[in-house]
Amino acid sequence: MAEVNKEESGNEYALLGELIDQKQQYRKIIKAAVAKWVKDFQDGRVQVNTVDDLKTLLEIDMELQKSVRFDQTLRDRKRGSEE
Repeated sequence: MAEVNKEESGNEYALLGELIDQKQQYRKIIKAAVAKWVKDFQDGRVQVNTVDDLKTLLEIDMELQKSVRFDQTLRDRKRGSEE
């Protein structure tokens, strides 16, 4: 029984690691989109009426940041409970 719990816990730990990595990749995409939006705005290609696009990107990035921090905390707690 303890063997199954250890394996299950290891699988959860690995899954959390993969989830964190994927969310960090999403954050890179969002950051690149924000940088492009800012450049387009500075170059006059974006009008003020499209600020909602930037707002949406920033909101997504903030949610991803919170989610990654939560996942990392959960992963660290799991690691601590296994030791």
